[in-house]
Amino acid sequence: MAAIVPVVALALGLTACGGSEQKSNAGTDAKALADEAQRLLKSVPDFKMVGSGQDEETKMEMDLCIRSGADMQGTMTIDGNRVEVIFIGKDQYMKAEAPFWKMVMSEFVPEGVLDEVVAKMAGKYLKSPVDEEDDGVSSMTDFFDGSTDGVTKGEPVKIDGVKVIPLSKKDEDGDTTTLYVQEKGKPYPFMVKSEGSNNATAKFTKGKQKCEPTAPAESFTKEDLKGQFKDA
Repeated sequence: MAAIVPVVALALGLTACGGSEQKSNAGTDAKALADEAQRLLKSVPDFKMVGSGQDEETKMEMDLCIRSGADMQGTMTIDGNRVEVIFIGKDQYMKAEAPFWKMVMSEFVPEGVLDEVVAKMAGKYLKSPVDEEDDGVSSMTDFFDGSTDGVTKGEPVKIDGVKVIPLSKKDEDGDTTTLYVQEKGKPYPFMVKSEGSNNATAKFTKGKQKCEPTAPAESFTKEDLKGQFKDA
């Protein structure tokens, strides 16, 4: 499912408190700033992530809470279809109505039984393992694909009245990710933006309620539909 969730741009509202006496980060090495920013984000007990994204094929909106950088719960709207998502450890759960499942499952289920399979899935949670290559929630807060080597630093700029430092890196596909961190105090991520084949924005804020992702009481797996899939 990771292919339909191009989470490539984020914004963080977990700003540090303090006055003008805070130390400037402008003189800090780009790689060191990027490493520290990612570490700080992963250390936050929980936060909200709200935003949207789009590539050539898919339009997506999200309203999620993330706990300890590992578990997640919330909703995504994918091409107009609302999807409830839960990530806990190495398990992920997705619940949606028939139109979404028909769009997704048409690739895996023969046309003759597609409507029957979709009817069984509609309004219920599908449980599946997290993609090992995607690494679930952790990959969503790893802004530079596992390595901050090659990150460059730009001049400080102001975004929404906050002075931030841009840290940029271009990947092998030519897409550029720019992470904006606070110019003073601890370099918490303020915004991260990716431009290229995928474009998206999102805000990270401290949620009003504690983030407590919980596995649903009932769910089904692909094995429950064994014999219906093209590769089964």
